[in-house]
Amino acid sequence: MKPVIRVSHLTKGIGKKDILKDISFDVYPGDCLALIGPNGAGKSTLLNCLLGDWKTKPGQVMRSTPSLGVLFQQNSTESNLKVKELLRFQQQIYNNPLSTQEIDELLGFTDEQKNQFAEKLSGGQRRLLGFVQVLIGQPDLILLDEPTAGMDTSTRKRFWEIIARLKAAGKTIIYSSHYIEEVEHTADRILVLHQGRLLRDTTPYAMRQEDKEKCFTLPRSYRDGLVSLENIYDIEENGDTLRFATKDVEGVWENLMQLGCSLSEIEMTNRSLLSQVFATAGEEKEDENI
Repeated sequence: MKPVIRVSHLTKGIGKKDILKDISFDVYPGDCLALIGPNGAGKSTLLNCLLGDWKTKPGQVMRSTPSLGVLFQQNSTESNLKVKELLRFQQQIYNNPLSTQEIDELLGFTDEQKNQFAEKLSGGQRRLLGFVQVLIGQPDLILLDEPTAGMDTSTRKRFWEIIARLKAAGKTIIYSSHYIEEVEHTADRILVLHQGRLLRDTTPYAMRQEDKEKCFTLPRSYRDGLVSLENIYDIEENGDTLRFATKDVEGVWENLMQLGCSLSEIEMTNRSLLSQVFATAGEEKEDENI
């Protein structure tokens, strides 16, 4: 199968700083691909390179699909136009637009909401409106930069439903996200970026299975009997609570039993590589231009 996009040894710098470093991957028709990584990892820069907005060396990015829809990170809602007027205008600029009924099914707005001025909608509603506007021209390739930023839970779930419909229709989708649940619900492939490099080209399932760990939370009173163990790490103390991670669950449990710790005193959760990536993304300072 011929790729829709081929990225070959892509390197991109801004000034003296390298933002992307020797990145290569292919995107095939029907892929739903999520770009994840800490803030400043290069996700937005990569999307801009895929668009052709920033110059790259010849042959680094090849895109074969002419029908393209793009949702940028910042909302840009037309002032002094009602929602229904914006949608009608969008229909008029395409040769084969979605019908009004199809748009209504995607958007899920009431008649009252469609009669509102677009700038008066909530941030999440404006984001959903912008997304549906991108789809009116029925593009085959859809690029989305942080598409659900500012959406509440119900609106975000609406976005997931639309993505499912697009996938069923065979559309190719590439989006960046900071929401682990979103990626697990919608993505078929994941590209993990860190400091401008591509660390993984994988799937949500494979990442959940990779380097799986357990996180323990228990009373701090057991600290002295555990801190010398070599099979625990990422130790955190908060008030009367002790937290740590381990891959040796049986060994840690044996030590806890010797210390007199009961099962009812322990809280244990899974921590996969996927969840670690998103945890790091939440901790680092955001750079919206990267």
